[in-house]
Amino acid sequence: MSTTITSEETWVHYHDGGIPGRRRVLTGTAAKPTFSELPKIDFRRIYSDNLSDRQELAKEVGTACRDIGFFYAVNHGVDESLLDDTFEALKKFFDLPTEVKMEVHNQKTSKFRGYEAFLEGKLDPSTRGDLKEGFLMGEDATDPEQNRPITPSTAEPRNQWPTHPSALFWRPAIYRYYNAMYTFSKRLLRIFALALDLPETAFDTITTHPMTNVRAVHYPPQKSESDVGLGAHTDFCWFTLVCQSHTTQPALEVLNANGIWVPVHPKPHTFVVNIADFLKLVTGGTWQSTVHRVRNMGGEERYSMPFFFSPNEDAKVSVLEQFGKAGEVYEEFGVGEYFQKRLDIDRTTHLDGEEGRRKESANASGDYEKLKVPGS
Repeated sequence: MSTTITSEETWVHYHDGGIPGRRRVLTGTAAKPTFSELPKIDFRRIYSDNLSDRQELAKEVGTACRDIGFFYAVNHGVDESLLDDTFEALKKFFDLPTEVKMEVHNQKTSKFRGYEAFLEGKLDPSTRGDLKEGFLMGEDATDPEQNRPITPSTAEPRNQWPTHPSALFWRPAIYRYYNAMYTFSKRLLRIFALALDLPETAFDTITTHPMTNVRAVHYPPQKSESDVGLGAHTDFCWFTLVCQSHTTQPALEVLNANGIWVPVHPKPHTFVVNIADFLKLVTGGTWQSTVHRVRNMGGEERYSMPFFFSPNEDAKVSVLEQFGKAGEVYEEFGVGEYFQKRLDIDRTTHLDGEEGRRKESANASGDYEKLKVPGS
């Protein structure tokens, strides 16, 4: 993991909004008030018929989004046996021969869907690459499981699914998980609206056919301190839900205001929820899209199933009225366009080398500044 040390200062390096950044490590009297663990929020109230219960939940969620950008969603209501079955499917898929998985290599698609081999991702240029393998799927009108309308812009297939007989279990297993997380995310979206003092349905019109992804990930045990499972970054979506396997030692870490990495321990019956770049953008930087990374140093195999949720691909978003500054003009931002630019940065990292990556980061930086987000 990239850290620089001068004669008097230590800096942690990361990517925020696709743009290289750094944070000074503060200790002693220089340290700021910040978090040292993630809050646990009981989500049973998300299913309540009483608006006051949902508003109470939203108040807790809003505080976590402003102060930290991450929280545990406890008692989320998604069937635990479904989650267990999905983890078993992950292990079975990643145990398949490489040639079976490479049939759906993600470099065959512009949307980066399919299988990613070890070390192909490289969010931190100081490392040899991300020590992980993964599989990405997402919104695709040509997949009948999603029951989406096919339009000229959605008529081409986006997902790739393996066809070898040994891998035919994979598609239905992932879709069971996808559908459960999609349903929960739509409920959570309304809690976020309440937390922003908006009507519950405020985001419904821009999420009729949301951009969504499941990224199944396998992290082998790291043997070297210089390796990283996933480089330090922020997520480029609306929000992310993470279901992680139960390892003895935590691997996911969140960066606090003092440049200290806070471990995110796997906890039974919880999702880890984090705010991502779009919600930071529309709240004018009031909600935090927090830097995080994965270092799997505990000697165990680790599996993770993040679900990413964003508005419709053709939606336009801007800073919400209550977060705008007097006299400032905030441009609308194309959701699909921004998402693809961030995706291209990840692809360029390992496809075209460091020079290509710098060009893509510079392009993203210009787009990101259009919304004039304070502190970005």
